[in-house]
Amino acid sequence: MASGKRQESGVRQRAIWMDVVRGLAIIAVIYGHAEAIGRQDGMFDTPGWMLTSNRILVLLRMPLLMFLSGMLVPRSIRRGWKSFLPGKFTKLAWPYAVWIAIFFVVLWIHEAATLDQIPMEIINPDNPNLTPLWYLRNLFFYYLLAQVLVWLRLPLWSGIFIGLGLSTYHLLKVPYPDQIDLRWGYLMAFFFLGAFIMDHLDKISRFLRKPAVTLVLIVLFLIPVYVYLAEIAPVRYRPEYIWGPMAFAGLVIAYAPLIKSSWLTKPIEFVGRNSLYYYVMHYPMFLGYSWWFAWRHEWGLGHFFGLMALGLIVPTIAIYVCRWIPPLKWLFFELPWPRKKSPATQTLPASAPAPNN
Repeated sequence: MASGKRQESGVRQRAIWMDVVRGLAIIAVIYGHAEAIGRQDGMFDTPGWMLTSNRILVLLRMPLLMFLSGMLVPRSIRRGWKSFLPGKFTKLAWPYAVWIAIFFVVLWIHEAATLDQIPMEIINPDNPNLTPLWYLRNLFFYYLLAQVLVWLRLPLWSGIFIGLGLSTYHLLKVPYPDQIDLRWGYLMAFFFLGAFIMDHLDKISRFLRKPAVTLVLIVLFLIPVYVYLAEIAPVRYRPEYIWGPMAFAGLVIAYAPLIKSSWLTKPIEFVGRNSLYYYVMHYPMFLGYSWWFAWRHEWGLGHFFGLMALGLIVPTIAIYVCRWIPPLKWLFFELPWPRKKSPATQTLPASAPAPNN
């Protein structure tokens, strides 16, 4: 009985730190898009500290979100494919399709965009920058690949090498590849790295908390950050610098499990548990803010705080509204799918994100 209580406590504690880290990563995504859209659309002049912080976060947020999502694969895959695959369709493919349509409507209202201007090709759209929802698309296919690996009786960690191989192939194929070409395989490596580490989490965390190992991780993380900020070489999504964000992921799994829930972490945990809402909603709202509101008001940097408030408050309201009116949730965010949940699985965060650039 005592061991059972300890195991339940460990599961609950792990869910807390994963929610906190995912919540921070989603907030970093919203922060990055608020800064980028505000700067590109001329709403404000970005201060140097904001530009630098966003350039650092852009190296970390998506690899970290993929890493966290991958950590949930072993638990999900053990339920069997009859539960695993429908869950991914309802929580990933459905909101992707719905919010691609909403995104198109926003573009159409603004500039009478036609259907051929919207990237509807699933795996390799002509211009992925037109849609902020590529994270859901990639994540859905990574989960499908995980199931295929299981069917082929291959270990999940083999997906790390598949991802690195694809990213390296694009790097060698084109002397100066676009970031989009490298992103697919690069983030796949983080997804399956998370799946591998989850099965050995406690042992790896203890090892990485050793002072000498922690120091090495910090150095490995700071080197590519310096290279990127100094514009010495391209770093983002480049496989030859993947060890930098991986070192940061190591620091996260070393020390984030020590996080305990408190009044300070509760709002971030909430964002992490409901990250899908924040991810799919913030970007279309930011575009609408820029196109139909910002140009009427000379607020300078105040627009940045307006965007941040919009990206955090409106999805929060939507979460509570969907709890009161479940059909809204099923229409916009998740199809209903009857499945029996054990008490242990209810304490873990949902597999859907997090999130964007």
